[in-house]
Amino acid sequence: MNDKLWNMFKQSEEGKKALALFDVESESYLDNVYEIMSLLKERDNSIDPQSVLGYVALIHYNLMNHELLEGDFSKENFEKFAEEFELYNYDITEEDEVVLTDELIVGKDKYRQKAALIDKMSLFFYFNYEEMKPILFASRFDIFQKYCDALSIELPPIPRSNNYKNYLLYYYDICVVLNEFQEKNKLTDAELCACLYFFAPLCVNDNSEETELPQPTNVWFTGTKNQNDFDLIDKIEEDPSITSIWACNERTRKGDIVVMYCTSPRKYIHSIWRAVDEGIFNPFDYYHSRSKLGHGVMCPKITYEDLKADSFMSQLPIVRKNLQGINGVELKPNEYSMLLSMMEQKGDISSLPRLLGSTDIDFGEIKLEKDVEERILIPILKELGYVESDWTRQLKLKAGRMEKAIPDFVFFPLGEHHFETAPFIIEAKLDMSSVVEQKNAFNQGHSYAKMLRSKIMGICDQERLIIYRVDEDGNINRNAPIFENHWVVIYTDANVKARLNQIIGKNVVKSI
Repeated sequence: MNDKLWNMFKQSEEGKKALALFDVESESYLDNVYEIMSLLKERDNSIDPQSVLGYVALIHYNLMNHELLEGDFSKENFEKFAEEFELYNYDITEEDEVVLTDELIVGKDKYRQKAALIDKMSLFFYFNYEEMKPILFASRFDIFQKYCDALSIELPPIPRSNNYKNYLLYYYDICVVLNEFQEKNKLTDAELCACLYFFAPLCVNDNSEETELPQPTNVWFTGTKNQNDFDLIDKIEEDPSITSIWACNERTRKGDIVVMYCTSPRKYIHSIWRAVDEGIFNPFDYYHSRSKLGHGVMCPKITYEDLKADSFMSQLPIVRKNLQGINGVELKPNEYSMLLSMMEQKGDISSLPRLLGSTDIDFGEIKLEKDVEERILIPILKELGYVESDWTRQLKLKAGRMEKAIPDFVFFPLGEHHFETAPFIIEAKLDMSSVVEQKNAFNQGHSYAKMLRSKIMGICDQERLIIYRVDEDGNINRNAPIFENHWVVIYTDANVKARLNQIIGKNVVKSI
């Protein structure tokens, strides 16, 4: 963390306001909750400050002075609390007394619902119990992760489990990490929160060079189910720039096609969208997997009855299930083609996105990381002007006294005793189809790029290549690569290959 900038922020009007809002001694913390969430809504329009306030009040009346929260800040105590607490509705009497009713809102065994309330519960915890911290982006955990990245806070790995209690316990693990950061930087509780939610956004580089969407290789369904959703998507004809977060498949990749289906009472396919970011896995969301969608285009309406009446589409498992559980269901290429054919019979589909066309390229059997390197990456490197002597594979780096770091591809390395600098490195993996796998590959490549003071870093797998620029301080904006595309496109589209050559061609890298 940049102490000079942080101290300047604390003295600013925005900083003073943030510190006041997170003051744990505040006598009206519920008012503060509403104002905090109203400010954060500017960065996540899915936030409803009034709804958050209502839930925090509900939690307050249920859990204030609750015996389950007595004791030290240990995982054992928190796990016991996670297992036993439940929430009941409340009434306010004529004497303005709060009385809990028999109406159960969240039962003891409803861990999925409990985890989905973490943003509200964590606000209550923060203002009432030491060492508990707020996690405030209910549907955009990626924003929280981005702010932690900006402050160099290494979050613990997200658990992957069908036992939703583990997501409640993950909240505890995050609190431990945030407490360590707070102690290391000698921050008060209010300073930690102001730093995380108002200072960190100023440190996120949002001016990095943007890239065009990669050509799509996958198609997914998502669904809308209420009037607010309908009101939003109906506006895309007058405002094509609309973006929003929708439940989707975690394996959704940037550029993928997403088919928007309106559930009852509309019951028809409304529009076709593109994923403008990677799929998001959020441990504190009832629907764990979401994606940010944009570039929405209205399409000829295909009703549920149309799908049932079509001899091909009616046999799809999701149609046979009456389109129940549609969020994140994959459409195969031939299924999407058939859907487009149905739309074409009803109207113009020239503006609708198409899947990446088939090609005769055969990379052979790709079973190992080595296959990615030998059969996909190295041939394209040679087309970009490189010869094998220009890079070193599995280069050993001195990292401390004993540790050895081994990047996959290091270009033009220099160093008298150990290779100490290299302008460009690539880390190759077999599969980065999940967000976690891609983040792990990024973190690994980033660590090598820092050690070698590289200016360009790449990561790739059997499907695609992603290139990042490294700034003078060794930092990389993980959310803003300077190039990203699928291998099939790179190999077959001369314009894409030319653009790649302008970024990582041999002559370009040698001149860095």
